[in-house]
Amino acid sequence: MSTKGTQRDATNNQSTVDFLSSNIFMFDNRYQKGVFVNDTEGEATFKSGSLVLRDTATPNQIKAAVAGPTLLGVIGILKLESDATLADAATKNVNYCIGGDIDEGLLELPVGVTLDTVPAGATKNLRDLLTDLGFVLHKVSEQTNFDN
Repeated sequence: MSTKGTQRDATNNQSTVDFLSSNIFMFDNRYQKGVFVNDTEGEATFKSGSLVLRDTATPNQIKAAVAGPTLLGVIGILKLESDATLADAATKNVNYCIGGDIDEGLLELPVGVTLDTVPAGATKNLRDLLTDLGFVLHKVSEQTNFDN
């Protein structure tokens, strides 16, 4: 679960801090371990909620699904405690979710891709492909109120 605090007021002996908690993985999630590789040909930052696929060139490695036909190979959703910046070809031991209930609003989808996108060569949209993997997608309404 990600918790972030933002201080908005500070006086002599008082401080107001807004805490925001969010969690993409909600219930009955199953995970696997893998070695994540950055194959973007440059330094890149990856976030929890990114779609991942198997790197068929190197056994036991996974990589980010970017767009187009790569979305057909999605095997799970990346789980990180904090954002990870990796140089080109750098690796990181990670966990990735292979099924369960998730907050669809916290997915980190590639640029120009939505859950209604039909990947090249597919007959289903991305939402249906994730459902077929065992994900239950929920639209979560935020109930945050920072007005005191």
